[in-house]
Amino acid sequence: MGEWRGIPHEEIPRCGAKTRAGHPCKRFAMANGRCEFHGGKSTGPRDLSKWHLKHGRYSKAALAERRAYAALLSEVRETLRSMEIDGSG
Repeated sequence: MGEWRGIPHEEIPRCGAKTRAGHPCKRFAMANGRCEFHGGKSTGPRDLSKWHLKHGRYSKAALAERRAYAALLSEVRETLRSMEIDGSG
């Protein structure tokens, strides 16, 4: 092989995050000061067309659907109340 011609490894900053064993991580740090495992950039959603489904409970579509169900349920309850009033008299 050849001789290493880059920056000496001792001079490259290390990640420094603590591992599970309590020792500092020995991987090379990126510009943000951490390695890929301990603070790398987010890869984001894998399918950009479905980004809103990542937290589906609070997506716009889920909220709109719950509001529609609530409105329908209120309408059904009101109809049942009016039927009880009309039927009892």
